[in-house]
Amino acid sequence: MHGQKRAEYKARLLHPHTRATLGSKAQQWNHLNEELLKQRRRLFSSPPPSLDNDKNSGAEDDGGAATVAAPSPEVLLALTEKMLSVNPDPSHLWNIRREMLVYLIQTALPSVVNTSDDNQEDVDDDSRKKSSTFEIEAELKLTAHCLQRNPKSYSAWFHRKWALVYSFTSGTQQEHWTNMKSILRSELDLCVQFLQLDERNFHCWNFRRFVVGLLGSCGGSEVTTIENIGEVNKDLPTMSAVDYSSGSWSSWMHQIEKEDKEVLMGPQISLNACRAAGMNSITKEVSRDASVPKSTSPLSKAELEKIIMNEWDFSTAKIQDNFSNGSAFHYRSKLLPLVLEFRTSGSASSPSDAYEAISLVRDEWDGILLNAIFTEPDDQTIWFYHRFIVSWAKRNIVYNGASADAEVTEEFEGLLYDMVDSIQELIDVEKEDSLGDGTQNRHESKGAKCKWAYLGMHLVLSTLLEFNSGEVDDEAKLELRERAQGCLDELIIIDPDRRERYQILGSELK
Repeated sequence: MHGQKRAEYKARLLHPHTRATLGSKAQQWNHLNEELLKQRRRLFSSPPPSLDNDKNSGAEDDGGAATVAAPSPEVLLALTEKMLSVNPDPSHLWNIRREMLVYLIQTALPSVVNTSDDNQEDVDDDSRKKSSTFEIEAELKLTAHCLQRNPKSYSAWFHRKWALVYSFTSGTQQEHWTNMKSILRSELDLCVQFLQLDERNFHCWNFRRFVVGLLGSCGGSEVTTIENIGEVNKDLPTMSAVDYSSGSWSSWMHQIEKEDKEVLMGPQISLNACRAAGMNSITKEVSRDASVPKSTSPLSKAELEKIIMNEWDFSTAKIQDNFSNGSAFHYRSKLLPLVLEFRTSGSASSPSDAYEAISLVRDEWDGILLNAIFTEPDDQTIWFYHRFIVSWAKRNIVYNGASADAEVTEEFEGLLYDMVDSIQELIDVEKEDSLGDGTQNRHESKGAKCKWAYLGMHLVLSTLLEFNSGEVDDEAKLELRERAQGCLDELIIIDPDRRERYQILGSELK
C-alpha cells in the first residue's frame, strides 16, 4: 500500500481484533450483496409499473392472497450507494446502479423520437423532466466519496464519466450549457486536488482529458430534425451526438487545426454507454420523423485556446514538481500540436509552420528537458519525451514541405548540435563521477550511468546524419557517424543484454 511498509500493513491485518472486525464487515457486505441481487431479480421479473398497478398495489388476487409489491428502484439505488461507499471496486454494483438510473428515466419519460415536429415545446418540457429525474450532484458526490477511498478505482472513474455524459445530453437551452461549463470546470478543480495527492495517477489524468473534451463541446445546441441532420452549420464537419459527448477531442478539433493531421484524443465512452445515457434518439432511431435536441457545437477558437493553454501551463507545473511524471509528459505530447496551431496564423501548411515547430521544441528543450536530464539523468521518462520532440519536429519539417528550405534545416541542425553539446557535457560529468573511486563500473547492474544519455546522443546524431545539408563535407559526416557508433559501443558494454539491438542500429549507420 502507498505510504506504508508492506510488513507493517500485513502485521496489522493479521492482528486478531482486526481480523475479527474485517470478517464481520465482510459478512455484512456479502449479505447486502445477496439482498441486492435478489431485489433486482424481483424487480425485473415483475410487470412494468403503470397507473393501474399503482392503484391496485397491495390488493388481493383472485385467490385472496396479497400481491407482493415489486421492489422500488430507489431502494436498490440506496443499497448500491451503501455498498459502494464501503468498497468502490466491484463493477457489478456500478452496473446495477446505472441500470436502476436508466430504469427510472425510461419509466418517467416516453421516447423523444415519438414526438412530432409540432410538439417541440413538449420536447423541451420532456428534457427538463428528464434532467430532474437524474440528479448529477448525487452521482458526483458518491463517486467523489468512493474515489477518496480508492483514487484508482476504474469503475468509479467510469461512472463519473457516464454521469457527466448524461448531464451533458440532458438539455439544449443556453442555461444548460452555462451550468454544464460550471460543472466541468469544478471537475478540473477536483482533478487538481487528486493530483496533489498522487501526481502520477493516470486515472485522474485520463479523466481530466475527458473533461476537457466535453468542455470544448459546450458551445451551445441547435434543435436538429431528421431532415436537416448534417445540414446544420454547413461550414463545420458533421458530428454525431456520440462525438460531442464521448470525451473525444475530434468533435472540436476542426476549430483549431488547419488540416486533419493527427488524432489527439479518441472517445472514452462507448456507443452503447451513450445510448444508455439517453442518446439513442439520434444514433439508433433516425428513421422516424422526429425533432431531436442533440446537435451541439464547439466553443469558439478563442475559448478553446484559453482552455488548451491552461492545460499546457498545468502540465508544465506538474512536470516541474516531478520530472518522473510520465502522465504529465504524455498529456503534454498531445497538447504540443495544438499549441503549435495557436502559434501559427496561416491558413495552409508552410515552411514557417515548421520553423515555429522547431522554436517550440527548443523551448521544451531549454525550459524543461535540459534541467530534467541533469537532475535525473537515468529517468527514462525524460528521454522518452526527448525522443518524441525530436521525431515530432522532424515530422513537421517533412509534412510542411520545409526539408528543402535551407533556413529551416539550418535552424533544426542548430538545435540538434546544441543537444549534442549538452548531452556530451552530461556524459562527461557522469563518467567522472562513476570513475572517481578508481574502478571502472561500466556495467549497468554495477551502477554505471548514462545509458539513456548515450541513447539520446545516438538519436540526435542519427537525425543530424539524416538532415545534414549537402554543403557539409564527407569528413564531417564521417565524424558524426563515428560518434554515433561510439555511443552504441558504450551501450553494448553498459547494457549487454541488448547487444543485438545496438548492433542492428550500428548497421543502419553504414
